[in-house]
Amino acid sequence: MNKKFLSAVLFGALMVSSTGTFVSCKDYDDDIDRIDTELGDLKSKLDALQTEFNAGKYITNVATTAEGITITLNDGSSYPITNGKDGAPGAPGEAGAAGDKVEINDEGFFIINGKVTEWKAIAKDASTGETIKIKTPTVSEDGCWVFYDEKGEAHPTTIKVAPVTAVQNADKTWTLTVFDAEGKKQEIIVPTAASSLTDLMLITRGNGTNTESMPFDFKIAEYAFEYNQNNNSNAPAMKDWAGQRAIVDNGYIMAGAGQIKLQVNPTSVDAADLNLKLVNSKNGYLSNVDFVTTPYTDMEYFDQPTQTRAANVNGLYNLSIADKYIKKTNPDTEKENYWKQFETSVNNANKAVAFAVTAGGDVRSKYEIRVSKGKIEELNNIYFVSAKDQSKLEMRNGTKNDKTLLPKNAEPSEGAGHSNPDAKMEAGVWYNVYADKAAALYDMHLVFDNDDETLFGIQTKEENGMVAIRLTKTPDNITKAAFLLTIQNIDKEGKYEQAKLWIGETSKITSDVTYDPITHQLSKNNTTDTSKDKNFFQIDLTKMKNALGTEGLALWNTKVQKAEVTYYNAKGEKLSGENSQINEFFVKELKDNLKANTDKSVTVGKAATNMIFAVNNTSAATNNFFEVGKQYTAVITFYDAKENGEKLNSIKVPFTFTLPAITELFAIDPGFVQNNVANCYLYMDDFKAAKKAGAATFKLSRIFSKYDTNGFTVKLNANDKIGSTDKKSSELAKLNSVAATSEADATQAANATVTEDVLAYLTLDGTLGEEKGYDQVLKLTIDGKFDNAWEYPSDAVFNFQVKVMSPIEKGKIVPKEGNVVTIKASDLNGYKFGNNVIIGYTYNTEVSYKVMPDKVVKEGGKYLNAWSRTDIKEVTGETGNKLYFEVDNEGKATPATSTTVDNKSVTVEGGLILKGYQVDHTVKTTIKINVKDHWNRVKSSPVPVEITVGE
Repeated sequence: MNKKFLSAVLFGALMVSSTGTFVSCKDYDDDIDRIDTELGDLKSKLDALQTEFNAGKYITNVATTAEGITITLNDGSSYPITNGKDGAPGAPGEAGAAGDKVEINDEGFFIINGKVTEWKAIAKDASTGETIKIKTPTVSEDGCWVFYDEKGEAHPTTIKVAPVTAVQNADKTWTLTVFDAEGKKQEIIVPTAASSLTDLMLITRGNGTNTESMPFDFKIAEYAFEYNQNNNSNAPAMKDWAGQRAIVDNGYIMAGAGQIKLQVNPTSVDAADLNLKLVNSKNGYLSNVDFVTTPYTDMEYFDQPTQTRAANVNGLYNLSIADKYIKKTNPDTEKENYWKQFETSVNNANKAVAFAVTAGGDVRSKYEIRVSKGKIEELNNIYFVSAKDQSKLEMRNGTKNDKTLLPKNAEPSEGAGHSNPDAKMEAGVWYNVYADKAAALYDMHLVFDNDDETLFGIQTKEENGMVAIRLTKTPDNITKAAFLLTIQNIDKEGKYEQAKLWIGETSKITSDVTYDPITHQLSKNNTTDTSKDKNFFQIDLTKMKNALGTEGLALWNTKVQKAEVTYYNAKGEKLSGENSQINEFFVKELKDNLKANTDKSVTVGKAATNMIFAVNNTSAATNNFFEVGKQYTAVITFYDAKENGEKLNSIKVPFTFTLPAITELFAIDPGFVQNNVANCYLYMDDFKAAKKAGAATFKLSRIFSKYDTNGFTVKLNANDKIGSTDKKSSELAKLNSVAATSEADATQAANATVTEDVLAYLTLDGTLGEEKGYDQVLKLTIDGKFDNAWEYPSDAVFNFQVKVMSPIEKGKIVPKEGNVVTIKASDLNGYKFGNNVIIGYTYNTEVSYKVMPDKVVKEGGKYLNAWSRTDIKEVTGETGNKLYFEVDNEGKATPATSTTVDNKSVTVEGGLILKGYQVDHTVKTTIKINVKDHWNRVKSSPVPVEITVGE
């Protein structure tokens, strides 16, 4: 063939656009350069198409068109391959403008553009019965098809090859071929769903079991079909039947029963794109047996918007046998042959043939299926299922035991009519109509009056074996309450029946609205001043009103009379009990506290903007009616009457209660904490809080910057031993909430209720001044119920550590000026070592005190030691060198006294009186000052002393 002729006649120019469409332009002798450029672009675009296939895409359809071939991929995209928009059909003996589609039929013959040829792609070996795959046809040098026989010998034809060809191969792939200007071809192997398969697996294990059931037995019931009007004057003639399936002549309907799960690998392959067949071990395909595949799922699901079809993500499908009609003949040869194909003779006995599932390519399942005759079923009842929530419609004329089942020949209930319906449907919702024995139903058709169709906005769908009905006009837009619906049904034996019922509409306006989940952190109730009570959560009704739509909202505003609230747990179980846990009400304006919201409350209706859910902590937590951390759902149903009203709509509000972190309720001031231990320095105000005789007691509220007093308990740790004491905190101290009275000691224990102003008193065990828990790190815990209602989890506690100490014992005593107290040797004897030369500091060096008695107390004419710092009990001194001096008065400080100077009373502070001895020259020594407090803790400080001679 002349190459230039090939370019001009076969092609024109071929070009692939970036959107996946092959576009061609006419080629003429004077435009070869342009053709070469466009063919180069074609090659790059075909390479891009190849990339799609490499990524796992496959074709679902190959179709010839007036311009060429169109390939459709499994993602829905299509790629037209054309041969020039101005191309004309070829002359006799030449290729036309359209592309060639070469496919293989069920008998194995090649078909070109819909015409069966005499050449086969698959044949059987006459001697062995084995399948032989024959070589794919090729193109001769003069541009004609060449076919091959079983021996591989070529058989040229005069059938011209089109510029673009798509040839189906025996393995179910397609070969796409195009030619360039030099007469060279470019080929792409185009995968299909069948050729993409790697595995087909039958899942014969029952769901939820470990037991394999093999072989799987497909049952096919044989129904003898003969249309029978059943003496019903309203039954249509055969030719007038308006259902989906035409009424066939007398014959047989072979109806499959049961289904098997099929695993398709890879899971990206959609089983709907596979022509699945049953094949025996001799590669014999069952005739008149077709499969229906549906994605397998163990979850219920609602209607969803139309989406791009995609493979089932888990690769599982339900496989069932489609109905097959066989016309009645005499003899019934076709029917007899139909049943014979399921058996084979072995040793003069009929045995069930083992079948595998195949898509026609090289992949097939195990031979684990047999087919046998099953029992016919009888059609009894019809039922309606809401596509919105899968609920069944209840009908007054339903069966005695189940009002959701309508007998196939039912009449309306007594008294039913235009104003008294048998059942009510929700406007705008599709109701699917089913037979209780689906395998026994041949066809079903819905009949109603044309005026009712307009009045109620009736819409129906009768397609793909499904029947559905919905009403599109709302109740206030119709002038009568119900219409008569007739359900015509024919079973697979041809028997006609009809069921009648009056259908009305519910007052329900729209679908339920579910709000976003709410997390409500509980706060304290305040019954005395509700303006301080913020323990509520709320929803904005705008979301619900928007869902109602303009017309629906108008109806809701005029109809709503009552709102009823029901609570459910996460399992969907209704909570039962008194309704005091949450107080629900509506407001016209949202405020931030309960009192203000109560002042703005309104009845349910148009004025309501928000809904308040006020939580009563005590009743809500009682007997774990509600539990913290678990999700609940409030279902609010709105009715058109205060009593016995009909539902208008409902909303769902998921909510979860949480507690404030315990650290939000309790905190120790960081000023008292060192190394994670709160230092508790004793106060005289607490001295007799636990024991009337006095004890090392500390009021814990002194270190807390905040604490909650409603429902909490403070506890001493009873598990961990403390330091070197070999004892636990609960053995070293005790707690009490109420101070001791003058008559009795306080009741003490390892636990105490947290109380206002005190939190709790902590008292060290043991003899005063000898307590083993003194200056030890004691461990404590606070736990309890929030607002004395909600139990905190066992791990939600406030842990803290304290160390009880004397402020004086942890302080120091030093010279008041400089680093040493200087005493002249000449003044040593009788020297009063007093507050003028020393000063005391507590643990806090910013707090100083007078060490020697500075307060005048006189009883019975005798001065007593007393200090302005009340926790000092006694002060003594000890010499650092008895050769230099000693402390008189048995080492005790003298009391403060008073005298009169210029007619004014003057306090003479006490001190230590020294008894001095002679020293030869200036010497240095110390005097130990011992300050004992009321807890019998002593601070001993050696104070440097310098005795000077002659200076």
